[in-house]
Amino acid sequence: MIEYVERYENFIRQQGVGSNDKVADSAKSYISYLKGVSRHLDINISPSTLGCENDIQGLSLKLKSKGKISKKTITNYGSAMKQYVKMVQHFDL
Repeated sequence: MIEYVERYENFIRQQGVGSNDKVADSAKSYISYLKGVSRHLDINISPSTLGCENDIQGLSLKLKSKGKISKKTITNYGSAMKQYVKMVQHFDL
């Protein structure tokens, strides 16, 4: 589960994510990436679990330790997590 998912989608669109998309919807991909983090780590994505840079680093390390997630996928997850943290900080959630 992702807390504030609609706010997140609106926020990243305002940040320009997906503005040049021709085929795929990057904003939807970012939401999918956060769902992947949630699923792999069995956590809810919320300001309490993903509210600062240290949370991104910690979650990324946990994903790497799983050993079954590609480096590219973890990089994609990291990009989505960074935008979530930006949203949390922007709205002071």
